[in-house]
Amino acid sequence: MMWADYDRTMLALTLWREARGEGRDGMRAVGHVIQNRIKASMAKDWGHAITKRWQFSSMTAAGDPELILWPEQPDQSFEEAMQIADLIYGGGDFDLTQGATFYFNPAVVRPDWAKDMVQVATIGHHDFYVANRRTT
Repeated sequence: MMWADYDRTMLALTLWREARGEGRDGMRAVGHVIQNRIKASMAKDWGHAITKRWQFSSMTAAGDPELILWPEQPDQSFEEAMQIADLIYGGGDFDLTQGATFYFNPAVVRPDWAKDMVQVATIGHHDFYVANRRTT
């Protein structure tokens, strides 16, 4: 296996766990947040962006019910997540989040960190944010 295959599979698993109920655009949006974190040097690579503690609860948070879920064949939403992961990883998809590096579902949680950020999009049940770009 090549590391690129691992990265794409981890990306697809994250999309599936975080947003399979949000449709294609919801999964794409989560994928772009991960890609944007790498571009903004908040993470050194795909694996770090995905598995760094407290970044994506479905991948790292003990007690998150998604943490123990794995797709089983046939799973159309995972197949779609794999297609989306291939597009994003390969640079073949436009960023519908407008550069967001964070997101959350406001019906589930309203994190304190969001108060210092700028909301740039709402896609499905998730609000997407970037750091406040204050100019001096």
